[in-house]
Amino acid sequence: MKKVIKVIFTGGTIGSRAVDGTVDLDGGANRKLLDMYSALCGDGISFVCDEPVSMLSENVHEEQLAAIYAAVKATSPHDVDGIIITHGTDSMCINAHYFSLTLCDMGLPIVLVSSLYPLDDDRQNGLKNFAAAVDFIEKGGAKGVFVSFANGNGPAEIHLAGRLMFCDQMTGWYRSVLGQSLAKVVGGEVIYNPSPVLPGRELLATGGQKSVAPEICRDVMLITARSLLNFSLYDFDRRAPRAVILEPYHSDTVCTSGRNLNFKQFASYCKERGVEVVIASVDSRSNVYASAVGLPESVICAYDECTESALTKVMCALGANLSAGAYLKDNIFFEKIRRY
Repeated sequence: MKKVIKVIFTGGTIGSRAVDGTVDLDGGANRKLLDMYSALCGDGISFVCDEPVSMLSENVHEEQLAAIYAAVKATSPHDVDGIIITHGTDSMCINAHYFSLTLCDMGLPIVLVSSLYPLDDDRQNGLKNFAAAVDFIEKGGAKGVFVSFANGNGPAEIHLAGRLMFCDQMTGWYRSVLGQSLAKVVGGEVIYNPSPVLPGRELLATGGQKSVAPEICRDVMLITARSLLNFSLYDFDRRAPRAVILEPYHSDTVCTSGRNLNFKQFASYCKERGVEVVIASVDSRSNVYASAVGLPESVICAYDECTESALTKVMCALGANLSAGAYLKDNIFFEKIRRY
């Protein structure tokens, strides 16, 4: 019996074409992707298609996320063997984390795929990513939310959606935390990474913990530590965010000396205005640098997960009218870096 896979098309570069140097949505790209897959791999899969939104992913709003979420939730695990969500590369990272948190307990493998270039461009990786997603659904034996993506001429890699990091600004390539993807797909076969910090097939067969509510809060600010970052430029007296996420230096540090560059003073400033502050991420096993000693008690540390994961958890927690740190201790779909 043929496997049945639901494909939820959402637009993005994989659903676009280039005309006179401008990339925009193309109504025929969805059919083209399936035809290209059939020509490459045959007709062994039955695809059921849906298109709840059609967008360039940089234009995503809550309404589009809600529509994609609803399209997935409307799918019974008794009717299909898995779900593929086509998506643009620009906003795929945070949206993948969002779906990992909100859809991990669907009882199905859900795989996001994208393309760096339109399908009629020789440089596109959309077909490879799509074919690998199909192979993973067929042979991976996993439930939960994943991303299929090939960097350059390399094989398509399968990432845990909750460990995907922002893509490289120059190449558009994606990687997982610690540079360790969950698996790669070579010649149609799924080869799992045996790393002790990644869950094995047995754990993945059970899916994630209970998912979180789908509501999301946009009033969250992300600040990345850099040399000479001037915290005094942030003025929250006119309008304040609900929370600030600070991505520290790789050694879990940030400037805590002087006046305008002093994170401790900024944290106190936020506390006075009711703004929660989260440092993400912090390695629970690392020594603490002297500059990080004595941080205000109001600062929340997100341990052992990437900044992207912590940011999305905070947005979901605030969307559910919980505190910013409500989900940060939870390991909802293997986003925490630990031994398994």
